[in-house]
Amino acid sequence: MNPKMNVRISWRKALIVGGVVCTLALPTFASAEEMMAKSYDYSGIQTMMKDGTELVPLRQVAESLGFKVTWLDEAHSIVLAKMGDMGMKDDKGKMEDKGMMKGQMFSIQIDSKMITVDGIEGMLMYTPMLIGSMTYVPKSFVDTYLLK
Repeated sequence: MNPKMNVRISWRKALIVGGVVCTLALPTFASAEEMMAKSYDYSGIQTMMKDGTELVPLRQVAESLGFKVTWLDEAHSIVLAKMGDMGMKDDKGKMEDKGMMKGQMFSIQIDSKMITVDGIEGMLMYTPMLIGSMTYVPKSFVDTYLLK
């Protein structure tokens, strides 16, 4: 082989190896960024332990994350709603209402593992509970549903 062929082959190898490394590394960087970006500071929250699970007051945490919390007394359930505006900006920078809202809506019931997320039913690992006049949920509920 002549020296010019060797140089071309080594550049090809370098490009291929570089492409493979980038392809394999990008998902790792994205996952690490997502995991680091979403956390909640519980230092100002009064938590409690129950059966080895750390519980937090739902209304206090949810409202601090921008959710509207509604208690439905007859059903002993809570509706959490967070709406985000998807309207278009006008020429002055103000948002125009285009009737399009994206949001998250959760419905949970005291002493039930059922949850409805944007109209789709699912199951919780731990039941929300009423202690005194406050609803408590595990920290894992906040991490799984409210920090998305």
